[in-house]
Amino acid sequence: MIYSIFGKLIVKKPLFAVLEANGIGFKIFISLKSFRKLPKIGTKTRLFCHPHIRQDAMEIYGFTDEKELGLFELLNSINNIGPKSALKVLSAANAEKLTAIVNSGRTDLLSKISKIGKKTAERIILELRDKIKNKENEDSIYLAETDLDIETALKNLGYRKNEITEAVKNLPPKAKKIEERMKMALKFLAK
Repeated sequence: MIYSIFGKLIVKKPLFAVLEANGIGFKIFISLKSFRKLPKIGTKTRLFCHPHIRQDAMEIYGFTDEKELGLFELLNSINNIGPKSALKVLSAANAEKLTAIVNSGRTDLLSKISKIGKKTAERIILELRDKIKNKENEDSIYLAETDLDIETALKNLGYRKNEITEAVKNLPPKAKKIEERMKMALKFLAK
């Protein structure tokens, strides 16, 4: 089956990209993290892929790194979690945050970050807890909670959802204090 596609990037959008390889344009659904990591249009790049075949369609989901692909496949293996839901979770939380949230059993945090229901978040944590072997990272959980507070504050200041999402996603993990992260988010939005 298809594991990766290497080709020229001809379309780059937040939900999908098109790679042209050997004269064939492959429409590949991507996460927001992968979207941000893609090079400029016209550049050759590689996406690690997961083909999803249904009765009525064949879809390809792609990622800029193998770790994100692995998490996508784990999420997609959970009963009633389809590829679109798995992509939604990965777009909301990077691999480190997701791993930390799952290991700590924080269904409330997973539900808030990825905008999925509580039962779905519980199912994800229950099924992935034994499959994800990384150590719990308290910093990642703290940053996830802090980022939720920042999102709420920016929303109250009147910023649009897409602006807020982009600002929070661009915050460096080295910045730990909420005040510092808020200043950086505001600085990003001022550009």
